Amino acid sequence: MLPMSIVCNTSENHIRQGTKLHSVKEEVARWTPLAGIKRFRFYFKCTKCSAVLTIKTHPQQDPRYVVESGATRSFEPLTPRRDSEPRVSSEAEEMGDVMDPLPSTPERILSLLC
Repeated sequence: MLPMSIVCNTSENHIRQGTKLHSVKEEVARWTPLAGIKRFRFYFKCTKCSAVLTIKTHPQQDPRYVVESGATRSFEPLTPRRDSEPRVSSEAEEMGDVMDPLPSTPERILSLLC
């Protein structure tokens, strides 16, 4: 079963997550396993055009599978924000008080009108 939704680069066919496909599994060479964790590569064919698509496991990365060739992911999964990462400000915060619907004080009303 396909672990993620992908789009074939050749025919632009959308293949949904959970689709049962026949695949060939091989162990990734030239990779040193950490704590006995192995990486695998899966070869399968597009359901529409029979182009060869490959995905690879990536145990240390948040998306556990990486599309290697022949296709692209339909969407990238959201990763939880860590406390050490800087917070991205929203567009409303960048605009500041420009988007304030009503001025709060009479002085402010006069300053906006003049």
